[in-house]
Amino acid sequence: MFLQPETLHPEIHRELRFSRNQPFDFAGETMLLPLAASELFQAAREMPIVFPKGPGAPQALVGLQPGHNLHVQESGHWQGRHVPACLKAYPFRLARHGEAENEAEQRFVVQIDRAARHFDTLDGEPLIDEQDKPAALLQRVQKALLMLYQDSRRAERQVAALDQHGLLVDQHILINQGTEHERALTGFRVVSVEALAALSGEALATLRDSGALALLYAHRLSLTNLKDGLLAQAASDAANLDEVFGGDDDFSFGWWQHDGCFW
Repeated sequence: MFLQPETLHPEIHRELRFSRNQPFDFAGETMLLPLAASELFQAAREMPIVFPKGPGAPQALVGLQPGHNLHVQESGHWQGRHVPACLKAYPFRLARHGEAENEAEQRFVVQIDRAARHFDTLDGEPLIDEQDKPAALLQRVQKALLMLYQDSRRAERQVAALDQHGLLVDQHILINQGTEHERALTGFRVVSVEALAALSGEALATLRDSGALALLYAHRLSLTNLKDGLLAQAASDAANLDEVFGGDDDFSFGWWQHDGCFW
């Protein structure tokens, strides 16, 4: 999503102004979005949650194919009740600054996407004050970004815990399962119900204490969206087009990551 990342600097961005409430067209080509731990159940109400094939945060599946986000309308408005935190934070993000021996000592700088339309204004809010210090807006942004980073790292550790107990497996998921519009998606991991049933009480307690069990519940709940959510409706619409123009029944995708989101 970040087309022109720049690290904020007083001398360079002193005159920059930020305007809120911009459309979400910047995310229109993003089909997988990383989720933070505190937003999992909100996202689960309307987005399937899946897992990367390696380390990383859980992901909200918001499209049927690379380059298209079903939640972003042509007007740029967001369709749905929950907007993932990584989109709320745009056009700001944290970037690591220097090397650190451990995570507690890691330092960060704030980056912006200079290409974002949030900065195409002269009457917005300043980021840098007259003393070349962070303005009130930027101070709030810094705190919010740090909280999001910590929350995202917590989600990543929860995914690692599920993986450590052998619960994540490569498996296709079915959209509109059992209907004439059934479609399959592959390329990520889901929780194995069989592996979950085989866990010991001690292992379940460990997952509970780490928060990973809550992530597991949110994931399983989120899969109901494959039956009646936006993806299901889009797959039905595509099936109707196939009846007219012809087409294959299954989709298979390979994902690649850029700037924390998947394209």
